[in-house]
Amino acid sequence: YDGKFVVGRRLPPGASADTVRLLVKSLLGLGALLGRTAILPPELCDCSIPADGSPPSCTGDGPPPFDCPLAIPLDTAAWATTSSLPAKVVPARFLTGELPADFVASHVRVLLPAGMDDTENNYALRGYKDTRWLEVDQAEKAFCGWDTRMPGNAERQASFVRAADALLAVAGGGAAAMHHCTHYRGGQGEVLQFTNLGQSCERHEVLASRERLPAEVQALPAGSDLMVTFATGSVSTMARNWARTTRAAGVDAILIGALDGEMMEACGAHKLPCILIEGGDVSAALKQRATGNVRSDPKLYPKMSVLKVGFYRELLSFGYNVWACDADAVFMHDPRPLMAERNYALADIAIATDCIDIPLDSRSPLMHCDFNTGLVYLRSKPNTIEFAELWRETVANAKEHRIRDQAAFNMLTKVRPPTPLSIEGSRVERLFSVTAGADGADFRLAVLPLSRFLNGHTYFVQHAHTLPGAPSPMSVHMTYQFAEGHSFAYGKRQRLREHGLWLVDPDEYFNGKYVTASAEHATLPRKEMGERVDSRDAVKYHLEEARHRTNVIRALLGIGKALGREVILPRMLCYCDFMWKEMRNCRVGGAETMRLPFDCPMDHVLNTPSFFGDFHKNGTEGRTALGVGVREPNFLLNPRVPAAVRESVAKAALGKGLNDAQISQALAPHAAASIIEIDDVVGTFCGFADGAANREFAERTKQMLTYKRTPFCMMEGSDNAPLFSQCCSPRKPGDKFFPCIHGFDDPDPLPACAAADEASPPPAYQRAAPPSRLPSCHTASTDAPLRAQHCLWPRLFSDHFWPTCALSDPLSLSDDFDPCQWFRT
Repeated sequence: YDGKFVVGRRLPPGASADTVRLLVKSLLGLGALLGRTAILPPELCDCSIPADGSPPSCTGDGPPPFDCPLAIPLDTAAWATTSSLPAKVVPARFLTGELPADFVASHVRVLLPAGMDDTENNYALRGYKDTRWLEVDQAEKAFCGWDTRMPGNAERQASFVRAADALLAVAGGGAAAMHHCTHYRGGQGEVLQFTNLGQSCERHEVLASRERLPAEVQALPAGSDLMVTFATGSVSTMARNWARTTRAAGVDAILIGALDGEMMEACGAHKLPCILIEGGDVSAALKQRATGNVRSDPKLYPKMSVLKVGFYRELLSFGYNVWACDADAVFMHDPRPLMAERNYALADIAIATDCIDIPLDSRSPLMHCDFNTGLVYLRSKPNTIEFAELWRETVANAKEHRIRDQAAFNMLTKVRPPTPLSIEGSRVERLFSVTAGADGADFRLAVLPLSRFLNGHTYFVQHAHTLPGAPSPMSVHMTYQFAEGHSFAYGKRQRLREHGLWLVDPDEYFNGKYVTASAEHATLPRKEMGERVDSRDAVKYHLEEARHRTNVIRALLGIGKALGREVILPRMLCYCDFMWKEMRNCRVGGAETMRLPFDCPMDHVLNTPSFFGDFHKNGTEGRTALGVGVREPNFLLNPRVPAAVRESVAKAALGKGLNDAQISQALAPHAAASIIEIDDVVGTFCGFADGAANREFAERTKQMLTYKRTPFCMMEGSDNAPLFSQCCSPRKPGDKFFPCIHGFDDPDPLPACAAADEASPPPAYQRAAPPSRLPSCHTASTDAPLRAQHCLWPRLFSDHFWPTCALSDPLSLSDDFDPCQWFRT
């Protein structure tokens, strides 16, 4: 029992001899591939095999290595020669009797995708190398052999087949079959389900006693809906923003689970209802972590999910219905009334998904997508509490770092496909009957509508909530984003800022002096990309826009540094989606009708963390290493910007090729203005007169404006490569693949500085003063949702907003929207 073993899970009763031979052949292959001893299946034996999984009962012995009378007439002489076996084998009786405790404790059952080759199986089982008793469910389908397209594998496959066929030959029968290879996974198969049978008796207690709950939570009656999130101190601002937006949506029954003392201190400082969650080894590891952002620790982050799910289980046991939210899942409306509506009132659990196809989801929930546990509703019932316990232990006993709360939830709810719920013969929309795990609790699962519970793609890329007739969004979760820094989730914060959903910036953030580019020259001329645009054409213009944007930002950063001002970033247009998989018409599958171009999030086009290099531990905004702070493109639309700042605007035109001293001189007349808007800023700033300062600026801005990201992977030009083909290069010799365009080159060099006698800029000029008071609102925009931006401008250029009612001096910010209209006092 000192070695490592692989065994197949019992076959269904009545399995044919051919199925048994298929199972043995697959086990021999897995044994040879993984360097494990194969435990022969009891179905080989002419014995009584109990249906409950207990050991077979045999009369008499048999030849080695079977040690039982054979049910299939194999050539026992061929098995007698050890050298002829592709892998070591032991009989089925090996697992009978009293087994060593440490061996039993290392027993894991896995379900693998059917038809995986050597590379895919090795990758899928990489987290199970230390498991001594590896049981494979449906093992007869798990191994298809060695991928003969790879060098040397044709010989390995032929050698294995010859040896295995000789061992499994039967008189009058053909060769033992093997499952066909699917090659869908590109060498990266994954375990579909696992059960850590050796640890099934362990319990990972998470402590959050009722007596320590904040008084306002203790006062809630049983059956109350409680909005819950969790956080470490390193992301306390994200948790504070979650609390602020949830309360703004009309919900006061909230609770934050603090994962460390630092978060508890933040809760005390900001008067937030919190409770410290304690969970043994995981809590200790959180205290000793080296990185601020726990997501940066691939070993610790999944285990944090044990505390998260255990916390939910404790609250359910107190009688609260739990809206379990990630701190980056923010609310715009109160979701609680939804769960009292007819269909949803029948649900024990409700959950959002990672799908992005709203039209299809509106017809019927798309069950092939992952459920997303960043937003899940749990009703306090015995079966839900039982499920939460199983969920917690599944995460705690996982062998793979990828298996955290979301992966475990999907495994448990999809062991058996959820079945549509019908009551008295009538289908109940969006509700399903689910069995947790193989034999866990039964419950009713509701799939929340994608049109109202949006994600990072449907909200920030498709802007689906701005389409005519779109329902008002209930919440948005910051998924599908690309700027996870080591110390903070910068990309998520910027998306929230850009949409007016980040509510915890200090007042100082809005009370500085700023420089920005004129709207006319912030972007290249806008081009519409139809639904059938060739991805290669769209990417070409997308990259032209990216180069222009880089030149605009670099000039603004130089001017900002020269003047000691913060930079308001220019509008950012994307002519192609940003995704890690293949696209057609520059749109990913599921978003085929999305509008191009779109106002894109900062993390789509810029190395976002580098713009916030000195982000302070307490969450206040710091300047970058360059010494220049930045603001989101629509910063001036934020109602927290004081009127004295918004209305103090100087519009200036500069000559080309000016250094910092010349820029400062040219703009000195406007030093008192809160905002300086530069017309056609590209090429105006050439660098710093001081050589050392200039070299530092060039180096820093090159780092900030160089974006190494996933290339654009497109179906056009792929010679009709099938789905699941690899991007950029063939997966295996001879495979078709999807071609790529990498793009996003290093920024252009700074322009040459003009000679002193050529550097005199044209006179800067002051724009007419804007009105001295804000305009009034009216409801002419009939498509605007109730929580749309009031007056002024849309939060983003694609958002709805309420225009004003006066008729003079229109200020149009976008071709797609009616302008706001001012009247002067």
